[in-house]
Amino acid sequence: MDRREIQRRAKELEPWVNGFEFEGIRYVEGSDHGYLLSQDPADRARAFYEAFPGATRILELGALEGADTLALARQPGTSILGLEGREENLRRAEFVMEVHGATNVELRIADVETLDFATLGRFDAVLCAGLLYHVREPWALLKDAARVSNGIYLSTHYWGSSDGLETLDGYSVKHVREEHPEPQARGLSVDVRWLDRASLFAALENAGFVEIEVLHERTSAEVCDIVVVGRTRLGAQIRRFREDGFVNAGPVFADDTIARLKAGAIDLISRFTEHGHVSDDYWNYDVENEAPVLYRIHNLEKQDWAERELLFRPELAELAAAFVGSPVVPTAFALVLKEPKRAAGVPWHRDRANVAPHTVCNLSICLDTAGPENGCLEGVPGSHLLPDDIDVPEIRDGGPRVPVPSKAGDVIVHDVRLVHGSGPNPSDQWRRTIVIEFANPAISLPSLPS
Repeated sequence: MDRREIQRRAKELEPWVNGFEFEGIRYVEGSDHGYLLSQDPADRARAFYEAFPGATRILELGALEGADTLALARQPGTSILGLEGREENLRRAEFVMEVHGATNVELRIADVETLDFATLGRFDAVLCAGLLYHVREPWALLKDAARVSNGIYLSTHYWGSSDGLETLDGYSVKHVREEHPEPQARGLSVDVRWLDRASLFAALENAGFVEIEVLHERTSAEVCDIVVVGRTRLGAQIRRFREDGFVNAGPVFADDTIARLKAGAIDLISRFTEHGHVSDDYWNYDVENEAPVLYRIHNLEKQDWAERELLFRPELAELAAAFVGSPVVPTAFALVLKEPKRAAGVPWHRDRANVAPHTVCNLSICLDTAGPENGCLEGVPGSHLLPDDIDVPEIRDGGPRVPVPSKAGDVIVHDVRLVHGSGPNPSDQWRRTIVIEFANPAISLPSLPS
């Protein structure tokens, strides 16, 4: 499309709220009433990806003319779904994407106040900039966002005065009538509600965003601006996983399922300890004048036990996919165990170092309570981000060595690049863990060594 055609198309789409510029040429001007974007789209996209570095599937609420949409789409490997309530705004956004050749964007007409968000699928993060104060029930929109994503980047206004506030659904709100001079800059509802600051944070928490980080705030007597990042419990865990390389994600299965897995593990162990079963999959070491010590049953999915089908429950793959940020398949199964009083520690190591960080993870389903007293997992935070050729003992000794205590039923997630190990078990309590490795099926993984 040449400049003359761009000029013609841009003029046909007037009036613009934010104007239109391409390759340094300003083709049409925007609003004269102060409704220009308060944050440069490139700066907003940069802050968004700093908050959600692993995000690839993104939902944008209120795309307007596509300025933020385009900035988000410039991140390689991403796909953006932008929702916009006004047809004329959508046409301009589509034109912006066409001119810039953005092929990783889908734009849809949608009223976010009536939309069934469940029909959209799941997203790594949601961008909601300049929209929350244009709806009648902002708390409901935040709940909708939390239903489809573990994280939200929210840029909005709140009401800074106590004058004129009313209580609605437990929130302090200011009723505001939409009277922007440009209809395309208004919300779809005529009468909307602004939350005050305390109610904004309460609405975020009630939606499920348990971790809230304020990136920017400007206060005044009435109209206040704020930018926050909100993360659900899982979203906060994903952040820790990406930063530290490990996290206790808590329970995934019900107690009765854990009881079944534990009973199955006890049966498998007894085949060796009580019935003398010998197999290349039963890893053990000799102890002078004592029975051998079993420490691992490899290829757990190939063993003949009634509970084997539980290893393939979809909840596990869904959890691993959330942490890795891509589809996953299970690639290795094992029962790792520490017999009371006799089990030695596990030498510090990396499971793999020939894969990129955050692409392959292990889920450890804890069948017993574990702590330093019976040899729980320990890791060096951030070591999964270190180069492939690091000296593991040096990293271990440099620390910090952080134990990861767990209760029966908890699932510990760790990056396979993490430098980790565990101590012996001098206690009279078993420590039994089912470990499943998950990876993107597109990744080629060498076989794990014995």
